[in-house]
Amino acid sequence: MTEGPPLGTASDPTGAAETGADPSETGGLAFGEGWDRQDRWLRFVDPVLERDYREAMTVPARRRFRVAGAIACLVIAIQPITIVPLLGAYAPISIAACLGSAAAIAAVVMWAGRVGLRGIWGLSAGVSAFVAIAIVVIWVAEDYVVPFLAFALASIFIWQIAVVRVAWWVAAAMLLGATVLFAAVAIGVEVDGGTAAFQVILLVIVLGGATLGSWFLEAAERRSFAQGLLVDHLHRRIDRLFRQYLSPDVAQALVDDPKRAELGGEVVEVSVLFADLSGYTPFSERRSPDEVVAMLNATFGAAVPAVLAEGGTIVQFVGDALMAIFNAPLRQPDHALRACRAGLALQRAAPAQPIPGERPRFRVGINTGPALVGNIGSAELHNFSALGDTTNVAARLQTYAPEGCVVIGERTHELIRDAADVRSLGEADLKGKSTPTMVFELVGLKEAGRSAGVQGVGSTTP
Repeated sequence: MTEGPPLGTASDPTGAAETGADPSETGGLAFGEGWDRQDRWLRFVDPVLERDYREAMTVPARRRFRVAGAIACLVIAIQPITIVPLLGAYAPISIAACLGSAAAIAAVVMWAGRVGLRGIWGLSAGVSAFVAIAIVVIWVAEDYVVPFLAFALASIFIWQIAVVRVAWWVAAAMLLGATVLFAAVAIGVEVDGGTAAFQVILLVIVLGGATLGSWFLEAAERRSFAQGLLVDHLHRRIDRLFRQYLSPDVAQALVDDPKRAELGGEVVEVSVLFADLSGYTPFSERRSPDEVVAMLNATFGAAVPAVLAEGGTIVQFVGDALMAIFNAPLRQPDHALRACRAGLALQRAAPAQPIPGERPRFRVGINTGPALVGNIGSAELHNFSALGDTTNVAARLQTYAPEGCVVIGERTHELIRDAADVRSLGEADLKGKSTPTMVFELVGLKEAGRSAGVQGVGSTTP
């Protein structure tokens, strides 16, 4: 935690505008140079960071204070029993004082849930002082010169310092208070000067060590808190970027099982969807690059949610085209119907975009069959995709489809025929295929097929 430059400006105290960080993810903090600076009292210079630290520490501090307070109540309440062998019989007033003190501390502990971190520190110091004064008053009232008073006081304050983990300056105040209290008692009951001096030194050494320990503990706790914020911020940032470049299902699968990032894959029956914008080339000839990019972003901005809503995994964008697969990496028994719903949704989504002038429309091809699904590429860079004849046919069906239409293959039709309205286009000679392929135009889905809970033939809800 070294000194650094000022944090941002008055209107941007955390420097978020300069760093490009997302303040909403970190309680308003951005992580520029010197963001975690501390002053000589160990407080964070950034008021937002200091506030967040106190809020984060309040709940565990309350829990620790309740434990310490409960022990303090117990210690005071059982004094009439535990101290009898040392001091003799207590007077009734001393017993009443013990029980009353225990009840008062219990009330304070119950009230502690309403105060913040500094309030907890103050209550801890107050309870310690109360217990110490109560013990002193009772023991002195019994006309007992306490040779171990310093030890008793040190035990009381150290218990609170260690268990509640108060700030170091609160611990220092406890040290001062215990020393003053003992000095007053020593003078009042005329404790031998040598004994008094020894016990004062004992108090200073013991409580001074506790105060120093509190300083190091608080410094470490604050460093840990700041580092935790930074790690959390980086995790969120990487996760957000990760999910922007990968389909959400693929990203989650890799997070859940990093071994899935290895090259290779498995053969799975999938439904592959290809969609591109018919008329994109002439459109781009008549428009500036900025307008073309704006059109693509607006169109894909509507198309991508339509695919993701059906559980599709978008594996690539190529210019004006996209490729999505269904049934991988997550298994979907109704993958063919999901792909068809997504294809029809693409046709509804693209024309709805508020783009002035001529707008290209999607041509969609969908095919179902076995494909090798996994990571393809090199050790340095690879991509999740589906390879095989099924994918090739889907791409050819997309080029075969008229503008604004969805064309499906024979296996896809077989799986959805009871839930869809289709029109046979006969056998088509698709590029690269040695034999003609039976193709169908997907006109629409019946009421059952439009329901997200309906599956294809022979399938069940995942």
